Amino acid sequence: MSKKNRGKYYPVFISLVSLAVFITVIFSYTKYYHNNKEKSIRADLHNVLIRKKSQLEKSLNARIYYTKGIAAYTSINPEITRSEFNKLADELINKDSVISTMAIAKDGIINSIYPEKGHLRAIGLNLLDHPERKKIVDTTIATHNTFVAGPLELVEGGIAFVSYTPIFVRNPGFEEKFWGVTDIVIWKDKLFSEVDLTPEDECYKYSLRGIDGSGEDGEIFFGEREIFEQNPVKVDVLLPTGKWILAGIPENGWEKYVNKTEVLEIILYVAAFLFSFLIWLLARAMLKIQNHEKELKTLFGSMDDLIFEFNREYEYVKIAPTNDRLLIQPREKVLGKKIIDFFDKENAKIYMSAIKKCFDTKETITVDYGLTINDRFYWFEGRVTYVNEDSVIFLAHDNTPKKMSQDKLEKSELKLRQLNESKDKLFSIIAHDLRNPFNTTLGLTEILKEDISTLSNEEIKEMLSYIESALKGQLKLLENLLNWAQLQTNHIQLEKTPVNLKILTDEVLEVLDYNLKSKKIEAISELDKQTIVNADLVMLKSVIQNLITNSIKFTRSGGKVNISAKELESDMEIIVSDTGIGMSDKDLGKLFKTDLQHSTTGTLGEKGTGLGLILVKEIIEKHNGTLQVISSRGKGSKFIFTLPGIYKEKKIITNKAKEEE
Repeated sequence: MSKKNRGKYYPVFISLVSLAVFITVIFSYTKYYHNNKEKSIRADLHNVLIRKKSQLEKSLNARIYYTKGIAAYTSINPEITRSEFNKLADELINKDSVISTMAIAKDGIINSIYPEKGHLRAIGLNLLDHPERKKIVDTTIATHNTFVAGPLELVEGGIAFVSYTPIFVRNPGFEEKFWGVTDIVIWKDKLFSEVDLTPEDECYKYSLRGIDGSGEDGEIFFGEREIFEQNPVKVDVLLPTGKWILAGIPENGWEKYVNKTEVLEIILYVAAFLFSFLIWLLARAMLKIQNHEKELKTLFGSMDDLIFEFNREYEYVKIAPTNDRLLIQPREKVLGKKIIDFFDKENAKIYMSAIKKCFDTKETITVDYGLTINDRFYWFEGRVTYVNEDSVIFLAHDNTPKKMSQDKLEKSELKLRQLNESKDKLFSIIAHDLRNPFNTTLGLTEILKEDISTLSNEEIKEMLSYIESALKGQLKLLENLLNWAQLQTNHIQLEKTPVNLKILTDEVLEVLDYNLKSKKIEAISELDKQTIVNADLVMLKSVIQNLITNSIKFTRSGGKVNISAKELESDMEIIVSDTGIGMSDKDLGKLFKTDLQHSTTGTLGEKGTGLGLILVKEIIEKHNGTLQVISSRGKGSKFIFTLPGIYKEKKIITNKAKEEE
């Protein structure tokens, strides 16, 4: 037989094996069930009987206790009178409806009975004249114990138990002497009703045997005789002398449970055949799936792209055996799972939207997406094609080389555009901010050259001051231009070292001392000598100098500039604040724009380059820090920036030592 033909019988073989397993399990289970069900029922019934036995013994002993009380009293007071007995009996049993009468019989002859009404004819009755009662009295004398007789039919009517308790007295020589007996008559039905003992209840039937405490050998006096013939569960009801046997069986007998087992077996066997049939259907379906998978492998074997089949639940139904290196997970872990099981919500939404749209429109849908596989990022172009109502084909083409080339081209274009913009800004500054100061300087030097002989010393000094100021401004502008241009072209490499912020700031204030004094501005440094940051010394100095210069520029005469710092959790926060003219919200929005021609005149007409704060922001960002500006008109400005990394060393690092190195 060929391999293909053998495959056809595979579902039949699987279903037959399953059926055999089911039948074996059912047979073992029903056998176990049959053997253990009756044990379980017997255990439950035994617990019920134990509870009823305990209640019956408790109720019976409570009444027997009365006779023992009478016996104890009489043994001490052997000359007890009828009135004394009646009074004592009344106290004991007056409200006990289960008890019929209580009596005492000296030497076996009843001499007192309670209640007397309706029972006076019993007085004088000699218990020893009756063979059965004499036997009971002899037994109590021999055993010194109470004896429960009955149940028996009373002369006055009704069935009851009679409990006899012997009474002994001690003579002066401390020898025991039989005085007589005390008995109590207990109504049978009322006793059983008190303990809720009926011939049957919702679950079980009950029976009692053992008249006169004769146990198994006694007659049945409660319930059906057949109960003792059906292998009942039995417990002993213990009497002071002898015992009764309490037996019970299920309400409908033991056969009911056997019949239930047979019905259960039939149901289980029918279920076994049904499950075997379902397994056959499942095995046949799986065989078809395997055959289809082989066909797909043959069809897709020569393709390089990834090909998936999805259903409407976005589950991977099939995966073509191509390009396994591009699979998000091995195919055996992916098949049968949903897209959402492997991708984040954003990517999963892209794939599922394309699949849904294809099902809705029945048209081919194209989608581009990026994906990280084995720590490498890929770009894919996906094409979703409709197959049938519950199936689409998703073809994923690795588009990474093309996309990378395109991205590289776009980045190069962006970089070129930025370089051109930087060049234009640089030329704009050179044309505007450098040309004007040079014209002023040239004009003044020309005047000096032609008219120096006619100028006074004061006029010459004033012109030289103008020239000096213009040259310093040009130098500062050139420095900022150079640093900014280098930052834009990534030509500056930060050399981070531990820098003492206090010493660096003092050096900047020393350089700006003329500017401060000329405007009578007080500079206050609240920096601690141990304030150490990790930064590029030259770049950080440029930041501090630009910020303080900016504060001086926009602070009126007599104002203040304050420099402080505080440690954050992992950064150092540096604050440069002033009491200057402040800025409006509109001006704040223009601060860091790359329009380099934007500049504001200071309180004494000082001109700026418009580049200083932009340079400050870019240097701070190069240090992975942040810059924040808080300002309002007439209330001064506060520049707050952070530098990551705080040095806790106690050693103070001087900037001059750094320069010497």
